[in-house]
Amino acid sequence: MRICLLIVATLWTGVVLVPLARCAEPAAPVQSPLSPQDSLRQLVLADDDLAVELAAAEPEVIDPVAIKFDEDSRMWVAEMHDYPLGALQTGGGKRTEKDAEPMSRIKILEDADGDGRFEKATLFADKLSFVTGIQPWKGGVIVTLAGKVAYMKDTDGDGKADLDETWFTGFAEQNAQLRANHPTFALDNWIYVANGLRGGKVVNHLAAIRSQEPGVRSQESGVKSEIPNLKSEISLSGMDFRFNPLTGEAEAVSGNGQFGLTFDDWGNRFICSNRNPCMHVVIENRYLKRAPNVAIPAVVQDVAAAAENSRIYPLTRAWTTSNLHAGQFTAACGVFIYRGDLLPSLRGNVFTCDPTGNLVHREIMKEKGPTFESKPAYDGKEFLASRDEWFRPVSMQLGPDGALYVVDMYRAVIEHPEWVPDELKNRPDERLGDDRGRIYRIVPKSGVPKDRRAAPKLSKAASGELVNLLERENAWQRETAQRLLIERCDQAVVGQLGSIAMESVSPYARVEAAWTMAGLGKTPWKPAAAFLASRNELARRAGVVLADALIVAEPVSDDRLDVVDLLAANLTHQTPAVRFHAMQAHLLVAPPTALAITELAIGDSADPWMRRAFLLGGYGTEKSLEKLFDLRDDKIRTTGASRLELIREYALQLGSVESPLEEAALRVLSTALLSETKKTVGLVGLEAMARGFSRRRISLMERLSTVGLDQESTSQIVSATVATAMNTQDTEQNRLVAIGLLKFLPPSAKALEDLAASGDDSIRAEAIKSLASHGEALGTWRDLIGNYSAQPPAIRPAIFDAVLQRSERIPLLLDAIEAGTIQPGEIDRVQTDRLLKHGDAKIRERAERIFGSATPADRQKALEDYQSVLTMKADATRGKQVFAKNCATCHKVGDIGVNVAPDISDSRTKTPAQVLGDIIQPNRAIDANYIAWNVLLADGSSASGVLSAETGTSITLRQPEGKTLLVSRSDIEQLKSSGLSLMPEGLEKNIPHQEMADLISFIKNWRYLDGLTPLNK
Repeated sequence: MRICLLIVATLWTGVVLVPLARCAEPAAPVQSPLSPQDSLRQLVLADDDLAVELAAAEPEVIDPVAIKFDEDSRMWVAEMHDYPLGALQTGGGKRTEKDAEPMSRIKILEDADGDGRFEKATLFADKLSFVTGIQPWKGGVIVTLAGKVAYMKDTDGDGKADLDETWFTGFAEQNAQLRANHPTFALDNWIYVANGLRGGKVVNHLAAIRSQEPGVRSQESGVKSEIPNLKSEISLSGMDFRFNPLTGEAEAVSGNGQFGLTFDDWGNRFICSNRNPCMHVVIENRYLKRAPNVAIPAVVQDVAAAAENSRIYPLTRAWTTSNLHAGQFTAACGVFIYRGDLLPSLRGNVFTCDPTGNLVHREIMKEKGPTFESKPAYDGKEFLASRDEWFRPVSMQLGPDGALYVVDMYRAVIEHPEWVPDELKNRPDERLGDDRGRIYRIVPKSGVPKDRRAAPKLSKAASGELVNLLERENAWQRETAQRLLIERCDQAVVGQLGSIAMESVSPYARVEAAWTMAGLGKTPWKPAAAFLASRNELARRAGVVLADALIVAEPVSDDRLDVVDLLAANLTHQTPAVRFHAMQAHLLVAPPTALAITELAIGDSADPWMRRAFLLGGYGTEKSLEKLFDLRDDKIRTTGASRLELIREYALQLGSVESPLEEAALRVLSTALLSETKKTVGLVGLEAMARGFSRRRISLMERLSTVGLDQESTSQIVSATVATAMNTQDTEQNRLVAIGLLKFLPPSAKALEDLAASGDDSIRAEAIKSLASHGEALGTWRDLIGNYSAQPPAIRPAIFDAVLQRSERIPLLLDAIEAGTIQPGEIDRVQTDRLLKHGDAKIRERAERIFGSATPADRQKALEDYQSVLTMKADATRGKQVFAKNCATCHKVGDIGVNVAPDISDSRTKTPAQVLGDIIQPNRAIDANYIAWNVLLADGSSASGVLSAETGTSITLRQPEGKTLLVSRSDIEQLKSSGLSLMPEGLEKNIPHQEMADLISFIKNWRYLDGLTPLNK
């Protein structure tokens, strides 16, 4: 369908508005680049009641990547003019980022006549290197740029920066897309920075600057940290960063954002990366610091569907580096939560840019336990999309007027050369558009109300007026007022802030006022207590976080114990998020509550985040252990999977770190294992503790003997575990856990050998895995390897992994390869590399000999014969016909063929020489999922194909031309792997040299046949 544009003039700006209307015929392709006005006409909004306006464009703004509005409603713009590699060198010299002249700029834009268009531009700073973000502060701006955070200010009134202080250095600089970015003033009065994924070791220069200033005090906002020495480094490996601009305090924080950072009204932080459009930082690093020995697998949660689960709907080609990622997020950036009041239907929604898709995506977010989940706001369309392929939205911002602003870098190419195939690394259009840039504003279709036209000027506002702004619905007013109050350090308004914190009808205002009090050095104990007793669940959650921070920053006196009592009371609050934060604040909870908290953890065990909070709290007594393991409950058989997971995680922690509860846990779990009704808990708990002990290099058998268990009791544990593992009438869950436990019980090796030899695939695979850690049973490994061709796919990886674990077993594998029992191609490249680089010289030399001569002589000769095709002039269009004739029965590229064999369409990382080698030597390395299997049927017939599915009663073979064959196991006389690829050797005999050159060109370049993506010069 064609989407027609309805053009409407506003009453006050004269700017074009573009609501959505649909017509019946496809639109003609857009010929980019377009003028700002023409590009505006190509924008499509999904909401009929909204419109988009042009707020700024070239020449006032060029290559914008981020904006912020200061207290006087001026728009500060970060222009990354040096993207992607800096200035182009002339004279044929190589382009390198290192040698390029800095080209980034910061501009200040103003709407001087109040018509909505920012037509006045002042160049504030230039010749900067890769500016990625800005944050207004004390009349100047905090800037993230190449490797550092700086502060710049105009002190003489000429509009240009003459003060340039370096505050922090050491951020990674490898790639323009992966640098520290988006400095953002937060609710807790600190500045947060997304680190860009590559980390760094940050040196704090601001601490030294502040230490020389008179009257500098450590703020009470947030958790107090030591002001670091100038020479100390803050590691940002896998972490984001925050600092206090008044005191110089700085630290690494949870998260690992790429390009984008945003907060909701309650201080929850959200980040993004290319394939992850929105992630919530659930557990802050300060909680991990309190429990340094607790291993937490993740601290962030994908709120929106990510990677291959994500879906976007471009109106353009949306060319992605990998064709396998088409229709998914590949360049998610600038994540933003709208918190204005001009567009109430969007409040609290999450927006993420995808410049590759030429669109802005919208998700509707809601709470899910301690974190959030979201769903797309529309089915099959996007909040904002363009037919103009140069539309490159990269970030968003909330304006003083409550509008949603969209930053459009407007480039022909947005992909960084580091991530593209070789043929695109020097494409001629790489910098096209570096003289353009646009900033759009989303407003109601009816226009901006009259009372919003006058831009606020707050720099001269009295402090009391700023306090009143905390009650505004538009978050820009609240945040700007809070920031200005913190900058001024005006103690005269503390009483006024306290009144708002206790009495305002706006929960947002109350929380913001309380944190502002904390930033001014007045610890808001009464507001914190009020929040903890609030009927508003979000306010309660904010209260727990605030109370936790206050108590860490300042000792609790007797008259403030009500906060501690209220915090403890919130452990049983009906809202999971409140319970979660209260449980994390474990320093405030007295030990007698351990039993009650354990009961809560059991009730919340279905939520992995609640389990993590319980582990971080370090709760536990012998009574709570009994409660957790439920020895007093005869209904243990009903223990659910989530509760067992809690037991597993807790037991693993007890084993991993020396604990006073360790011995009690071993006794309780051993008793449980020997009880028929409580066996499951005993198995799960002991297996997890054993894994924990192994990390400490402690033997489970030895540890059992030190907790009062005699040899007879220990033998009973081994016997009971073996009996469960061997019992085909027991549940598969119990059997698998028992087999895992046998790994740590040396007397059980014979049972594992028997289990590895026959039975269900899942049982055999687990037995092989456990047997791998025992002493040598070379006969078993010889049998498994000798019968490898008949082993089912589920067993094969376990055999190889086990064999490669010990040097004594590897000769058995090499013997089988030399004997032809196992084909060299069945050993994947990672495993082959392990053998070729093995520490044992004899194994290494033998592997080099075996794999060096693995290619048959005729295949080597054929490859040598066809080397000439790599230098021939090739035609990808002719190669398309060659592919259709010779390859399409098993492979699919574009719209030709079927995928029976591996998908070869994403050829960006393969060289022509590699493609040629794959065609002529198909068996040199085979994906285990695509090995050909031969089936001999009971009636004497046979069949072959790729084993695509297995059940207890049948197998499914996938065959050329997309055919499938379902075979009943009762009809199978023999099922055996060929060890070879489904692709036959000698295919080149049907493909003359010129056609082979054309075929390789097609496989490499099929995506460029439309001529729309220019290749290297």
